[in-house]
Amino acid sequence: MINTKMFSKINIKNTKAFTLVEVMITLSIIVLVVSCVFGISVVSQKFYAKAENRAEILQNGRIVLERLSREIRQANIIVSQLPLSEIEFEDGHTPSPFAYLGSNYFYIRYFLDHATKEVRRQYKAYCFEPCDVCASYVRWNDIKIIDGAQVNPLTCVLEDRVVGEFVESMSFWGSGLVNISLDLAKNNENIELGAQIAGRNF
Repeated sequence: MINTKMFSKINIKNTKAFTLVEVMITLSIIVLVVSCVFGISVVSQKFYAKAENRAEILQNGRIVLERLSREIRQANIIVSQLPLSEIEFEDGHTPSPFAYLGSNYFYIRYFLDHATKEVRRQYKAYCFEPCDVCASYVRWNDIKIIDGAQVNPLTCVLEDRVVGEFVESMSFWGSGLVNISLDLAKNNENIELGAQIAGRNF
């Protein structure tokens, strides 16, 4: 049998426990700390993504400018009539990677593909016959008279590759000193780059 007198003598005031106010304050502090940590994490991720986007478009712009600078410096002649949004010039590097074709004249064209926002580099030659049967390559501005009519050479694209991405606009201007301007963008991050290139052979 249970002794009820023993239970009645227990002093409830001496038992230790958290009050409702203490529990609410503790929970409030925990929620505040978690919110701060979450907020800092979100801001850090946004900052990291922004920095990553900027680094990526900056890298693309530098690659395009470095490639253009190197090849324009060695160009024999600028074929394009600047200002334009693209440029074509006679390759001054020797030997050409396509020297086995027997041509003395190879041309490089840089242009912006507006659909994909990519800067493309074409390696070209010119011929009066169709490219797959061309026996003799000519200069870009050579002409031929056939049946009293002036005929311009056909463009033979030997190589077409992507050089850079995320380019919104590209422009070239100047004579002797070629100016280049690039506008790049990705995920609302924009960068404008430019360069001036002096040709050695023109």
